[in-house]
Amino acid sequence: MPYYINSFCNKCGACILECPTGSIIEGKQQYYIDADTCADHALCTNVCSVNAISKIAEKQDQGGTKNPQKEDEEEE
Repeated sequence: MPYYINSFCNKCGACILECPTGSIIEGKQQYYIDADTCADHALCTNVCSVNAISKIAEKQDQGGTKNPQKEDEEEE
């Protein structure tokens, strides 16, 4: 199950350095995780100083529900 970054993100960049798959993308106001390439290593969660990274809920990950993070990114 992939992870997402919520609005508490302060764009410190620590997570980008830890992600071995390069799944963290810079947005205008915060970073985002590409759920399609996230390999569930969870290394990013260990370095996030504001606890802005969480697992995507199982309901959202299954059944074709859109990743709420991608919806936020499209609004920017």
